[in-house]
Amino acid sequence: MDFIREEEVADLLNGFGISRVPDGEDCVLLAMDEARVAARACYYAEGGECPCDEDCTCTAVPPDRLASTIDASLHRLHQGQSVLLPVGKWRSVFDAVAFSLAGDEAWQEFESAATVELNTRDPLLLDSTDVHVLTSLLRALMDDGDQAQQGVFLVTAGAPVLMHLHPGGSIRFWFGDRVHADELAEVHVG
Repeated sequence: MDFIREEEVADLLNGFGISRVPDGEDCVLLAMDEARVAARACYYAEGGECPCDEDCTCTAVPPDRLASTIDASLHRLHQGQSVLLPVGKWRSVFDAVAFSLAGDEAWQEFESAATVELNTRDPLLLDSTDVHVLTSLLRALMDDGDQAQQGVFLVTAGAPVLMHLHPGGSIRFWFGDRVHADELAEVHVG
């Protein structure tokens, strides 16, 4: 896992039709160009309401299964390099997961090296060996995060997929093709 400059992911984002959209003072969201979206999916906690306001396949998941939804999704989609981008600054993400990941050695090693990046929105480059740490981070965010700026976006380098994890609420996907949307749906059907 390495932080990289925003300019280094510009071609990847542009290639998939993904742009940054400021949302208030503290947040920057990502959006996939409507013309590029082949399908959308959302997994949200049962008992809540689906946050989607567009054409989307929404699935209510028992709150204790949202973490396994994250795991299954990552193992299906994260087959090479991916980029993780925060909605707010990294400090809010790291603060949200500090307690939950205090005993995770891999996270602690990374966190100590990342302190100079906490006041940035620099993308985090991940490869297939980082799935364990990524899964731990996203699970902790889902359990402990409670603010929009603690959310993160994951963009896979090998497929036109955008994932938004909104802490404590939902996991939303935008797919640039039906193949990846169908693959992810198969994971969650069984």
